[in-house]
Amino acid sequence: MQLHAPPVAAQSVRTVPDSNERALERAREQLGRNPSDLRALRDGVQAAMRLGRIDLAATYAQRAAQLAPGDAHITAARGAIEIHRGRPREGLALFEQADMAGLPEDVFVSDRALGYDLLGDQPSAQYYYAIANRLNPSDETLRRYALSLSIIGDYDTGEAMLKPLLNVGDRPAWRMQAFMLAINGRGGEATEVLNRILPSDVAAELTPYLLRMPSLSRAEQAAAANLGIFPSLVQADLSASEAQRARRRRPGD
Repeated sequence: MQLHAPPVAAQSVRTVPDSNERALERAREQLGRNPSDLRALRDGVQAAMRLGRIDLAATYAQRAAQLAPGDAHITAARGAIEIHRGRPREGLALFEQADMAGLPEDVFVSDRALGYDLLGDQPSAQYYYAIANRLNPSDETLRRYALSLSIIGDYDTGEAMLKPLLNVGDRPAWRMQAFMLAINGRGGEATEVLNRILPSDVAAELTPYLLRMPSLSRAEQAAAANLGIFPSLVQADLSASEAQRARRRRPGD
């Protein structure tokens, strides 16, 4: 079941509102002059991802992969795209390929973290969120990190992390808090939040699914909150056994 969740673009970093649109336009202009410009393709992938235009990002990534099959940045981008399409196993496999090709630590690291969340491996997800928060901080990373903490039962720490965004009226942060409350069995409060931030018909449609959150697996909770996907679409790819097979990289491993 695909929910009426805000698009990824609505959950992006609070920068100049049209900065990603401008970056995408610059990449398009450069590619118009030179379709084989690998840097422009990379920039196009990045901007399209931030705008939630996953199909366009995939088009640019495919073209770039044809030009530079072993490029670590592009391989990681392809991994991030797979993760946003709800295929974390495939996405994380691409990240491992990128590692072998010399991927810098900060490239698409928040998306890599999301991949582990979608496998129900929250400790590994939080390891990568911490890296992202240190090297390339963003509002979206904070929202994902806060949710991941709530999934393992640490709602208070997650809420404290989210508080600065809630205080400035960040709608994606309020939406994430609704999921965090629901995951922790506070469905009434979660419903109140939804009714404040969404049109009444959308809130009414989403509420029954939100109230089911405590009964879902950790992987399913992450998929519902981050991607707007409920179990009927993710069970085959996000089984609990995947979390056990996923390669973990945390301090002390």
